[in-house]
Amino acid sequence: MNHPKSNNFEVLTLILEEIKEKANLLGVILAAHDGNLIFENVGHNFKGEKFSSMYASVVESATGLGQTIGNRKIKKIITELGNKTLITVECSDKTFLTLVVKNDSFVNKVLNDLQNYIAKLNNLL
Repeated sequence: MNHPKSNNFEVLTLILEEIKEKANLLGVILAAHDGNLIFENVGHNFKGEKFSSMYASVVESATGLGQTIGNRKIKKIITELGNKTLITVECSDKTFLTLVVKNDSFVNKVLNDLQNYIAKLNNLL
């Protein structure tokens, strides 16, 4: 999970940790559209490389769906999985951010500022 710009990686880590703490999330995942994992802070049993690879195909499929109905860009993909919810947003044409939400999360605390967070992340990548 090393990023080529290691100085920027420290700042990127702080931003993503802030998102996680502010909303009381289970974790945050930043990945590339090609399936490469850039950052994750979900926990020990999380298979980040496998997740980012699989979810990249979901993002690409959603992009294709948007194009078939009039070249619509993805805003959010929401996946409900029992007591967890994944909220994925596209950061750029190369990266996407997934919030791993648990029952007691306060996701609105970060959704309101999400575009500001994404702009900060894009400046670092």
